[in-house]
Amino acid sequence: MGKLTDALKKAAEERLQRIEKLDVQAETKYEFIAKKTVDSKIDPRIVSFYDSKSPVSEQYRILRTNIQAINTKTPLKAIAITSAIHGEGKTITAINLAISMANDLNKKSILLVDADLRRSRVSKYLGLSSGAGLSDLVLNGTNINDTLLNIGIDNLTILPAGKTPTNPAEILGSDKMGSLISALKAKYDYIILDTPPIVPVTDAGLLGANVDGVIMVIQANRTQRGVVQHARTLLAQAHAKVLGYTLTGIQYHIPEYIYRYL
Repeated sequence: MGKLTDALKKAAEERLQRIEKLDVQAETKYEFIAKKTVDSKIDPRIVSFYDSKSPVSEQYRILRTNIQAINTKTPLKAIAITSAIHGEGKTITAINLAISMANDLNKKSILLVDADLRRSRVSKYLGLSSGAGLSDLVLNGTNINDTLLNIGIDNLTILPAGKTPTNPAEILGSDKMGSLISALKAKYDYIILDTPPIVPVTDAGLLGANVDGVIMVIQANRTQRGVVQHARTLLAQAHAKVLGYTLTGIQYHIPEYIYRYL
């Protein structure tokens, strides 16, 4: 009986090892940082630029499709991207979304605005040198043609943050800013604005009242539910319309056949 039990145990272990081996072969890890395939100063996390066919890029296309499918009384043209707190991936999301929208076959004109006048990151992630931008446009009346940049991506224009001002909230909540957004909406099909997180500063709320909607970026397994609810309350108090949420920092496995299909 002892020998029979040992034989059954060994057979079960061998079968389990075969199943585990098949599981490893049948799944591909979901990578979130693309490898650079071209010589560029653009951050490798901008996957929509480096690898438009990757599963991660597909998620940004899904986000693009969901935004375009939202049924509102007025067209969604100016969309602010914010988060509850720092470090949740809002800027990376804004850039990837803008590039994904620019790559749409409908050839919509897209403007990406760095409206985070406190800790601007758009220029850094795109490998751009600092220069005149949004703050100079609103404060000093700089010619808009001296602030807009083309980074070689069809249908995409960049409006950097410009010099760091001493009063970013007043700039973003000013009548001049509201007029600027209206003028830009007449020129571009979509405007994506990267804004500061809503909990520590009021900027996103002030700007949220002047745009058509806000998307909140939430980092999975980091941002607490209560913080997200507080952020939503702050946006509601500012009369900003929350269009939805997008999660970042998710890592999981997908079957190999789905990966190949994507």
